[in-house]
Amino acid sequence: MGARELGFGTEYEKFVLGKIFRNLVRNLGVRSVCEYPSNNLMGNNSEAFEKSGCIVNRAVRPSDFGEKYDLVWNFCAFEKSEDPAKLIKDMLTLSRKYIFIVTQNNRNMGVLLHRIYHIFGGKKWDHGSIRFMSPKPSLKLLEKYGKIIGIGYFDVPWFVFDVYECGWLLKKIVPASFTSLRDLRESRFEGLPNFSKSWLAHHNYVLCQKTKAIKNSEG
Repeated sequence: MGARELGFGTEYEKFVLGKIFRNLVRNLGVRSVCEYPSNNLMGNNSEAFEKSGCIVNRAVRPSDFGEKYDLVWNFCAFEKSEDPAKLIKDMLTLSRKYIFIVTQNNRNMGVLLHRIYHIFGGKKWDHGSIRFMSPKPSLKLLEKYGKIIGIGYFDVPWFVFDVYECGWLLKKIVPASFTSLRDLRESRFEGLPNFSKSWLAHHNYVLCQKTKAIKNSEG
């Protein structure tokens, strides 16, 4: 699936997230990965893990649970969960070492613009709870069971606000030359300090190292 099918914004976020994944594999020794719950928001969300040689499994419901994995992660599933606490416990049950959660960043102006786009377009909001689009809710839940070893922000493309989240009219302002996969490169904004990126990035993530087992009575 190419840039025209997914949209340039999606290809860029996947490109930058792939670099983060490769660092996880290299620095943490991740060899097995479970994407739970899985979705196809970026096409193959776990593609970078597969290309790094990891064994990858995708689970969409608790009955898909099997063995434990070095890392369990999901992309923009936390803010859509009807029961975030249960989701975290399910992920911890699957994980032997690490939990990695990516959400949209509610400080980014693109989220507000996209909300306005839905309102004026008469479209139902289907992107989850805006209040969960922040590291804080998952941090609060994860801290009970593990050590937080990473909080970060990413996806700050050259146009700063992810205009591709705001409808086809705004897409027109992006030159066609920027939608070529051959020319994908990391924006200089990705190198900004976390505080600055917390107001500009389209996504944030929390990385947790599991230190406490989940008891049956809790699940």
